[in-house]
Amino acid sequence: MRENQIKYAELLKTAYEKYLQVYLSEELKLGLSYLRYEFDFIHDKDSGVLGNEMIEADLKEVTNPLNEWCHLLHRWYAWNTVLESYKESGQEELEVESEFLNLIIDKCLFAPSRMKDVFINVGIESFHQIRLATDDKYEDKIEKYKYDARIRELNQELIQNHPPRWQKELILKEILSFCNHVEFFDKLERLNDDPYQKQLTKNYRNLSSHSIAPRIMSGTVSTVTRTIIKTTRIEKNEGGSYSEVEIKNSISVAYSYGGTLPLNRNELFNANIEEFKKARNCYNEFKGLLEITISKIPNNSANDNL
Repeated sequence: MRENQIKYAELLKTAYEKYLQVYLSEELKLGLSYLRYEFDFIHDKDSGVLGNEMIEADLKEVTNPLNEWCHLLHRWYAWNTVLESYKESGQEELEVESEFLNLIIDKCLFAPSRMKDVFINVGIESFHQIRLATDDKYEDKIEKYKYDARIRELNQELIQNHPPRWQKELILKEILSFCNHVEFFDKLERLNDDPYQKQLTKNYRNLSSHSIAPRIMSGTVSTVTRTIIKTTRIEKNEGGSYSEVEIKNSISVAYSYGGTLPLNRNELFNANIEEFKKARNCYNEFKGLLEITISKIPNNSANDNL
């Protein structure tokens, strides 16, 4: 047992040294850069008590996960490169992947959906604040929707409410009705869309949260499936042949072999890169909308007197 542990430790040590060489080399070029924290366009505006602070803080909470995702993709790319040298020994490849890469992949596959929710929640908060500062007739009543689990009652108890995403999108569209938001929503809808979620990743995120997710590279899951079907009976035809005929208002359960095959690590990486680029485009549009709408807020009187 001790001998196997030493051998395994040596494998991991060698693999990690290879990873560091790749990660720190000039060859690590994905064309993905980190976002800068440049929010000066907020500071000289009067968006209400703590309004500027809230908008800036929430914009950072959009920027942070995108930069984290970018970092994870750089690490994933480096490990993909390292794992190429272990392909001849399938067992070693799986061991290294399991030890160092699977958690990175898992976080990356959750990122598109996570970012979509962040854009929507932050958008509701920020653009609501901007409307309050620019439209005297706009009412401060978004809490009636109970759209966000961070909202608190008067007694500071959290409101345990989780409306579906489509409902929150409608709230955001209603708030953004005062400006041209078509491009932003067009980019938002493309992020974590059905082709990515259901086809390219085989519904990995939802199944990871609620059922059995497909594996990465090896292992078939849910090999026996249970399906609800319409009940049938065999009926003899006039010519002596037989046909299968449905029985009205009756259903049955059928069991069959099938299962979900593992996802390919490299195909997942390429698909996730594209989702990251969609999220970046969405971020640029989101930030651009903020800059345009915030510019309509009067300058902070304190700054005017300086």
